[in-house]
Amino acid sequence: MMEAAPAQRLLPSLATMIRWFALPAAAGPVLGVAWWLAAPGGRLYGDGSDFGQWISRDFVFVGLAAVAAVVVVVFAVRAHERFGFAGRYLAGLVGSGAGSVLMWLTGVGLGQLLGSSRSDPSVDGSAFGLHALSALALWPGIVAVVVLGLVTVLWSPPTRP
Repeated sequence: MMEAAPAQRLLPSLATMIRWFALPAAAGPVLGVAWWLAAPGGRLYGDGSDFGQWISRDFVFVGLAAVAAVVVVVFAVRAHERFGFAGRYLAGLVGSGAGSVLMWLTGVGLGQLLGSSRSDPSVDGSAFGLHALSALALWPGIVAVVVLGLVTVLWSPPTRP
């Protein structure tokens, strides 16, 4: 039986890469529902027309995104194998970006579809949403920094035959 070529050993299987992408991406809509329920001006409490609560709404999004990033990072640290780690980490990073966008779209979509607590259409910005769109970068940003550190630590130059 022939041994796999060295380049093939460096790449994880397609199923592994899909799993590393799909799990963070699938967490996005779940966290979007949690954001819509828990944030001020969302479904359960708060006043959407009170501009003083808009920053709290963004902070709830940021907190949920940070927790999701930590979960992805914990799985990335626990799964550091010598071969194929870069492909898995890249798939997890892209999945985290997709999860962050899906989280935002789910929360905003639920706010538009099912409404939010006491929003006033005459007040610009009172509809449920994210005012600091840079918060979308937090989840993939945390994952990117940790992935960069892990790839830097685990990388070794290729050996010559």
